[in-house]
Amino acid sequence: MLYKTTRSFDTKTKWIKGQLVMRGRVRVTLIVFAFFYSAATSVAATPTPEEVLAGFEDRVDAVFRAEAGKPLERARKQPPLSKGRGAYIRAYSYSIVAFAARCLYLDERLDEANAALVENAHFYLDNPLTITDRDSFHWHAEIVLRLLEMYGPRANVRPGRITSETEAILLEYMWIYTKKCSWLGKAEFEDSKTWHIYSSENHHSMDFTCHWHFSKYAKDLPEYRDKRCDDDALLSEHYRVWNEYFVKYCRERARRGICVEMRSDGYNSTLIKGFYNFYDFGDPEVSRHAGMLLDLYFAYWSEEQIMGHMGGGGSRIKGNNAFTQNRKHGNAPLAWFYFDIGQPPELYGHDVGAMLSRYRPPAVVVDIARDTEGRGTYEIRQRVPGLGEQGDTTPHMDRPDQFPNKLNTDSGGILRYSYCDPAFILGTPMTEARPLSDWVKISSQSRWQGVIFRGEHDPRIVPVPRASDNLVAFNQFWSVQSKGSLITQKLKTNKGAAEMMVWMSAQGLSKPVREDGIVFVEAQAAYAAIRVGRGDFQIVQQVLEGTKEEGSKYRSPPGYIVLPDDEYAPVVLEVMAKDELKDFAEFKSVVSDCQPSLQDTTFRYETIYGDVLTFDTSYQQTPTINGRPVDYAPEKVFDSPFLNADYQDGVVTIRKGDRKKVLNFESR
Repeated sequence: MLYKTTRSFDTKTKWIKGQLVMRGRVRVTLIVFAFFYSAATSVAATPTPEEVLAGFEDRVDAVFRAEAGKPLERARKQPPLSKGRGAYIRAYSYSIVAFAARCLYLDERLDEANAALVENAHFYLDNPLTITDRDSFHWHAEIVLRLLEMYGPRANVRPGRITSETEAILLEYMWIYTKKCSWLGKAEFEDSKTWHIYSSENHHSMDFTCHWHFSKYAKDLPEYRDKRCDDDALLSEHYRVWNEYFVKYCRERARRGICVEMRSDGYNSTLIKGFYNFYDFGDPEVSRHAGMLLDLYFAYWSEEQIMGHMGGGGSRIKGNNAFTQNRKHGNAPLAWFYFDIGQPPELYGHDVGAMLSRYRPPAVVVDIARDTEGRGTYEIRQRVPGLGEQGDTTPHMDRPDQFPNKLNTDSGGILRYSYCDPAFILGTPMTEARPLSDWVKISSQSRWQGVIFRGEHDPRIVPVPRASDNLVAFNQFWSVQSKGSLITQKLKTNKGAAEMMVWMSAQGLSKPVREDGIVFVEAQAAYAAIRVGRGDFQIVQQVLEGTKEEGSKYRSPPGYIVLPDDEYAPVVLEVMAKDELKDFAEFKSVVSDCQPSLQDTTFRYETIYGDVLTFDTSYQQTPTINGRPVDYAPEKVFDSPFLNADYQDGVVTIRKGDRKKVLNFESR
């Protein structure tokens, strides 16, 4: 059979070698010969977003049933991370709650599930420092409270699978945490606007989730309703203030920016994991705001990834996470459950809340997440908080005198910018060249910029100063970017940064070649070029090694590294999709024609996209794009074709094609 179809593609024009040329995606009419085979050989149609969402329960069920009948395998308890702290037992507790959740879900080994939960609780009760330590208790506690809500004596799903005796012991250690670590002043929001963050962003959210949920669960129980926390307030008072706080917290993230710990895969997925409890078990206003915040988060995640490979400028991208993405943890399991992206994960305690929650992202977000080609080529601009006063970094959550991180959200400070194409995503957090003391550490720690490419092995190019311990550095660089062209420079006001480098994946990219002082590399669907703006450089092949906080070792994937002789030389990274060009030779020619200039301290560069960037290598002047200084406090907090909101407005629009959802955080 012969049939005709018309498709729309993005079209771009550009002056190349003095001629206006049109490359890439155009609107074309295709004459297609279709040969119809039997049902056995036909190719299944791409599922609709609604069909993908309908498969959520089956994907969750498969992960639980893959563990059916297996005995409990306890993760190892580890020694304290530093002197004066409780044992580091996060992994142990995760193994317990994962086992218990599987048994309760499948209605198997219920006696063993109850015994495991009690065993875990007794360890905390017998070792009270572990209860108030930020790296163990509150990482799993909201999952225990969820299991009580769903399977406990007062449950709304399958009551009685957790016994009354087990419930009593679980509430005992939960009570100690809220008694010691929750105080009404921590939930203050009139002055702080919820931007006073205790410990870190993800710790803070886990902390207040536990206080809210335990207070809700226990406030009317005879054993707890008259008990007072260490601030002399009843649980009913704590529940009231945390309800109010959470609604305000959600509104503020819509108004001023969702994540201080920008695009941090593990920390962002941890930030939201308690919000499912607010959605499922909160009062109507709390539940509605939790749902909208989760919708916002997954839209934020979806528009800046390529089939699960996360791109865009970030912070707290520590150690090996700068060079590879963990496709087993972080956002990867959520991508599988919600969007059918990636591979089925193994059952892991961290993800139980999402697996058992009623929450589902809207169809428009599923469409954004899955349709990489349909998203086309576009820019993302986001206003992100990060300036402020650094707080205490005590690992103990029971210190009412601890000073929180105090974010200054009104002064701007960071413009997150990404240029997104089906072939690649190039992004950076643009900032002024500020001293380290201007930032809270959860913003300035291990910032990341670079390009991710479509293709196997999640290839990427990362132009950042190496952390001297190959783990953590602060305030390492500043930058300017327009479209697929980035200029960056190491900051002298850094802490813990070693040499400037440009790291390139050895897998998924061609071997880099040096031609006339420019490094060229080829990806599956894009080309990239690197040049050093001052002095010479060398290319080395190297694996980076380091030690994580808990003592485990890591090795980076194999990679090639460009090392400038001058560690403070500006570095240019440019990327263009292959469908914009005839071949690699043309890309090399276009890049070679773009000659940079350095006058005094001003580095000027006309990019392969025709934009003119200026960059003051003495750090004094704001970079410009086509003559306009970079605006670090834009009027929009989210600005892209798919996610849009004005700063401080509180109304967010998610849109793709005919699908649209408006999140109104201001209405009641």
